[in-house]
Amino acid sequence: MEAVKTTLIIMSGSPALVSELAPLDTAGAHLLGQVRDLFDDHLGTTDTPVDLVGSRAPEWYTGHTGSFRAWGAPQVQLGGGNHLPELVQRYALGRYADRVRGVRDNLASISTDALTVVAVDGSTGLTQRAPSSLVEGAAEVDGWCRALLGGQCEARTEQELVDAAVREPQLWLELADLAGRVETAELIAADTSHGVGRYVAVWTVAG
Repeated sequence: MEAVKTTLIIMSGSPALVSELAPLDTAGAHLLGQVRDLFDDHLGTTDTPVDLVGSRAPEWYTGHTGSFRAWGAPQVQLGGGNHLPELVQRYALGRYADRVRGVRDNLASISTDALTVVAVDGSTGLTQRAPSSLVEGAAEVDGWCRALLGGQCEARTEQELVDAAVREPQLWLELADLAGRVETAELIAADTSHGVGRYVAVWTVAG
């Protein structure tokens, strides 16, 4: 019997991927295009449901359900979502957004009958103009994030990630824990032009 496998698509949760919020961010537009190509590849000829994983932290919450109103684009309506990572995921999904069946903030249980989309960003301290300014160790952790998404994993602690200005370290640690079950891993795109590590990757994981 063939082993059950499932697919994870890992993407940036940056609002700069939304063209209505950052029309001049060509790197963000490229990342969005790459992740939408992955969605076409994995959802275009199937009826596979989608599970969204991303931070549900209070600072990302908006009372304007399914809208980027809080970030300056009230005209973008997404049909659901109250946390920024989920809103960016739904925006990237586009015509597949109606496939979303569940949203959570962890990778504790991954369904083999759904496409799991993970929103996570790396260090926010990669340049002087970054949100966290330039942070010592950020470039090294950016390299670790890229290596992990490409299938190579060395141990890191939560404190090391926090010290390097990674705002959502827990999801990275969960991805690292999952790495032992990853059968194929490909880092599709990476960008640090705004001082934040933004990535697009796809994993095949043993069920």
